[in-house]
Amino acid sequence: NGFNSANGASVTNGLNMANGLNSANGLYSTSGYMTNEHGRMIVQYLARCALPSGTNLVKSDQYGINYTFGGGLGLAPTYYSGGCGPDCSQALSACMMAHINSSGTHIPLWMDSPDSSVGWGVSPAFPTREGTFFGQLMVTNAENNLDAYYCNGPGVDQNVVPGRLGADQGTVPYANAYPTAAGMDGLCDTTHVVKGYDHGHCTPHLTNGVEDGETSCALNGATYTHPLTVWRGATYQAETAQPVNFTTFNCTPGTNYSWGACPVQADPANGMGKRVGYVNGTTGVQFNGVTVANSGADNIIVYYENGDAFNQTRYFAFSVNGGTTQVKAFGGLGNWQHPRGAAITLSGFKAGSSNTIKITGDGVHQAPDIDWIEVVDTSATVPSTGLCQPSLWNITTSANTSTASIAVNGNSGDRWTTSRSQQTGDYYQIDFTGTVNLSTVTLNNNSDGATNDYPGTYAVYTSQDGVTFGATPVATGPGAPGQTIISFTQESLQAIRIKVTGARTSNWWSIGEITTDCSLAF
Repeated sequence: NGFNSANGASVTNGLNMANGLNSANGLYSTSGYMTNEHGRMIVQYLARCALPSGTNLVKSDQYGINYTFGGGLGLAPTYYSGGCGPDCSQALSACMMAHINSSGTHIPLWMDSPDSSVGWGVSPAFPTREGTFFGQLMVTNAENNLDAYYCNGPGVDQNVVPGRLGADQGTVPYANAYPTAAGMDGLCDTTHVVKGYDHGHCTPHLTNGVEDGETSCALNGATYTHPLTVWRGATYQAETAQPVNFTTFNCTPGTNYSWGACPVQADPANGMGKRVGYVNGTTGVQFNGVTVANSGADNIIVYYENGDAFNQTRYFAFSVNGGTTQVKAFGGLGNWQHPRGAAITLSGFKAGSSNTIKITGDGVHQAPDIDWIEVVDTSATVPSTGLCQPSLWNITTSANTSTASIAVNGNSGDRWTTSRSQQTGDYYQIDFTGTVNLSTVTLNNNSDGATNDYPGTYAVYTSQDGVTFGATPVATGPGAPGQTIISFTQESLQAIRIKVTGARTSNWWSIGEITTDCSLAF
């Protein structure tokens, strides 16, 4: 009943359905390459919408590098190798539109649809009905435009978040089917008659007497039978929370504060226009009346801003219902104008709406700014933001794992080593604890007399979850004395494994220090 999906297709220039796939002959067609990041993102979400979970689409770019796109909703499994007719293209169009977030801020979504692979039903973890998407992205109409539409649910103006309906989305490929500018109310379920002409409306679906989505939507004589309705989670804005130990809080953003500025900062990148700064070990915010579906553990997604460099971290401390404090690191984002979500699982919740969550600094490190939080249960797909600070990475190796962190300790004067002759199959693996962007890894082995302790040949494999690694390496090549620079097309990943594929058996394998271009930028 319903489908939970991680939203985050950052599409600011519209959808170009010809970029990287052949719609007539199926997704598996070898015609069309993934020529840029937007093209790959489009195919990523198209594969997620069309193919069922467990089915993967592999496509290569113009350089022969393979990319794997996982299935999810299964709206059109036959599209893997066959064409896509009107019903298929309507279903996929609605799904693609539903995933668009023009800010790139990943927001978990709950989706309902008349298509059986998605189905009906509501979730207490996703109480805000945002809206319904319908139309046709794959074929232009007689005026050479896209018939791509949405209509608003009753909760679209509640807890607005960047990039989604209700916010200033900028350029997107869809428009409100029943716009207020034409004398209508923008909502899905009401009848839209203007000057005697009925522009249409959507037909609601009820499960056990509760409306959960739309079965069809009519607009100016055309009926679309594959709409997709989106629900968002319970969202709580920091600027409306209870302040913790701030002497002044309900001040005007930009005015003077006791040590420089008002803690409530004006921020157009935040859906409600503000965020809270100057959080430290004693100051912060407390969210009261937080609703959760399950007692015990639940996921909290914290949308924060941190202008520090990617390899620097700040920390929040959390307490649920006055319980034990939990601390989590939040990586630098390189600017203060783009919120990003990072999830933490907290315990101590009580099912219902009487929960409190207090967020302060940890008393040791600086804290990020906080925009808003979203509460979802532990089964929901949540953003997994990694860290670019090497000391916080999880390292495993084929030999001497206990000393593996020496290669990321910032000191080029020491080294990790196999302490034996290198062997084909030896590996050094980095788990960034969540998703990061990466395209360069440099192995420095010019310290402590280890200049010649480099691999004969290597292969680099990537993983999206830190467990399963791709079968095809993203980079291969020979090692080099002193320094081995490994480059590949930038990829969003959680882990990499650097593997010796051709051993120089007369030498150990040593790494004095590893440097990367790890980033958290969208």
